[in-house]
Formats: sequence, C-alpha cells, structure tokens
Amino acid sequence: MKVLYLSKTDIPSRTANSLHVMKMCQAFAQNRHEVCFGVLTEQRQDTVQDAEIFQHYAVRDCFAIQYIPVYPDKGKKIRFLLSHLFVIPYLLNILRKIRPDVVYGRDIFSCYVAACAGYPVIAESHFPLWHGKVASFAFTRLIKRKEFKRLVVISEALRKVYLKQFPELSPEQVVVAHDGADPAIATETAHPFSGSPERLQAGYIGHLYPGKGVEVVAAIAPRMPDVDFHIIGGLEEDIQKWKGVIKEKNVVFHGFIQQENLPDYLHGLDVCLLPNQYTVLAHGADPGKSTKNISRFTSPLKMFEYMAYGKAIVASDLPVLREVLHEEIALLVKPDDYSGWVTAISRLGDSTLRDKLGLEAQRLFLEKYSWQKRAAMVLQGAVEPAAACEK
Repeated sequence: MKVLYLSKTDIPSRTANSLHVMKMCQAFAQNRHEVCFGVLTEQRQDTVQDAEIFQHYAVRDCFAIQYIPVYPDKGKKIRFLLSHLFVIPYLLNILRKIRPDVVYGRDIFSCYVAACAGYPVIAESHFPLWHGKVASFAFTRLIKRKEFKRLVVISEALRKVYLKQFPELSPEQVVVAHDGADPAIATETAHPFSGSPERLQAGYIGHLYPGKGVEVVAAIAPRMPDVDFHIIGGLEEDIQKWKGVIKEKNVVFHGFIQQENLPDYLHGLDVCLLPNQYTVLAHGADPGKSTKNISRFTSPLKMFEYMAYGKAIVASDLPVLREVLHEEIALLVKPDDYSGWVTAISRLGDSTLRDKLGLEAQRLFLEKYSWQKRAAMVLQGAVEPAAACEK
C-alpha cells in the first residue's frame, strides 16, 4: 500500500515524537509499503539534507520525506487558526500527488483534511485531547466520516479516556499499540564505562524534564556508592540543572548520544532504570502552568529499548507501565519509595537474576513489541490492501 504519514514535528530534533515517527515510517517500509512522511513544520528545511536526517535517527533511507510548511502561531489564537488554514493547500497538493491508499497521522487536523478529501484515515494519539478547540473540532467531525478507520492509542488507560470522552466511538475503533523499538544490534561492543569492571553499571536513558525520574537517581546515588549511575540524554539546560543538584562522583552525565551509538551504551549497562513519577509533563510544558500530566498514558520508548537489549529493568510501579511490565521481566518499585529502589538495584548485583529478567524481557519484546510488528498491527484489517510495493 501507499502510506502517507502526517505528523507535526521538527526533524532532525531530539524529541521522542520525531524518533517515534521516523522509526514507524521505516517499519512501514520494511513491511513492504510505499511510504511518504509528510512533515508539518515551522522550520526551514533548505539547510538539512535527507541523508543527514536518516543518519540522525539511525534509520534506513527507505521512505520519502515531504515538507509541509506551518505558519508560526506564536501562541496567539488568531495566528493558531491561521496556521491550520495555511496548511490546507499544501496538504491537498501532496495528497493529489501521492494518492495514498491510507493516511496515517498524529496531527488530528491534517487527518480531518485528508478524510474530507476522500482518503482513508487512521489517526494516532499519545495523550488525551486537552480541550484544544481546533483539535477537538476536527476530531469530533473526523470520527463521523466514513473515511475514518480507527484511532491508535499507546495504552489501555488512554483508550478508556477516549471511549469515555467520545461515546460515539465504538470499542473496535480504538486500538492499543504500545510503543516499540528495533531489535538489538548483536554485533555492537559494549561502551567501556570507566571504573572497576566489578562495579554495577546502572543507567537511565532519555530526557531529564520534570517527572521523568532523575529525581530518583539524585536520591539514591549517595546511598549506593558502590554502583555507577549513567545518565544518557537530555537537553543541555536540563543537564546543567541536574549537575548542580547531583554532586556524587558515582553519577556520570553522558549527554545526548546519537541513535547509531546508543547500542554501545545499552550493551555496557547491567541495569536499566525507568523511574517515571506520578506526574510527567509533556515535552516543553511549563511546570508552573501546565496541567497536562501524561504519566497515566505514557508508553516510554526507553522501556522497549531496554527490553530489546535484554537488560534487567527497575521500573516505577505504575498501572500504565504494568500494561507491559510484570514481575517476571522487571523489578517494580513505587516511584517515591527510594529505599525500595536501593533494595531492587542491590538485588541485581546477582548476575543470575539479571540474566533471567533480561532474557525474559527480550523474549517478550521479540514476540510483541518491535517496530515492524507494531506497524503491521496498526494497519491490519483497517484498509483493503493494495499491491505491496517494496522500495
């Protein structure tokens, strides 16, 4: 099939949503679909080559990229409306040019426009509609159209929210597809972390904004001087903020690591941490103003990367994480139970337990959570398949 994936994001960037979309486009292509990524963006794209973008995300050059300019809204209501109207002619032009068999999108307004133009639409959402007027307007009308095929959400908790908020949706129209990862690259060598090889190497990978869990590392590192903690990722301002808080010598900030080099670090870790807190704000949200808590709905990419590499995981005991994790593949601790975190990590000094948890997590990942399996599942049965195209 021809798949047009629409998402409002900036590429290249360090955001999880841009990585998610690039990996999904690659997975659709690997599943023998002809794929075009329609990027709705305010950024100028005349200085970055597509080859640089594929390299940034460590994905193959197996799908096309088309840019759809977005009018900068600067937070003003009238400019916000204009930014959506500005998109329509560019989007219609791409639809006429590509003539996709299905439009798959994370931008609700663009999905609505595509449906109005007569194209089958699958929408994906990672959080509830926060009463945004344009998105709510578009979604309530999208789901009434015959072109609307299904809504894909990343957790059962989020599915329940949508079914309650939009009773006109049938349960069959809302499909849960947790996030994913690529299978482990077995040929990579472990990153040579400094220090004694006998010391346990525990790591956190991801952003450092409020609620993602660096608070846990800050609390437990002083109590575990025999364990090395590695914080991998984060924006520079967040790294500098946490360096001012965490002074222990057994905590190392590695900063942003390119996707192509990340496997080296994963191979080098003994224990991987997923310390989500009860409140996690979306990327870019103002902690003093925002009420957009995504903690109940999230499906962290890092969880599946940890599983793919067969790592022992210590994770927060939250209902949304238990949709994937359980005691056979991870040690689960209440987010704010710091003594419990210390105990769980200490238990994983036992290599037999580490291996048992890691191998079982990897087995489950390979069975259910690769990007390719996700890409197959979200399309299955939604659209009549056309002749498959292999790029």
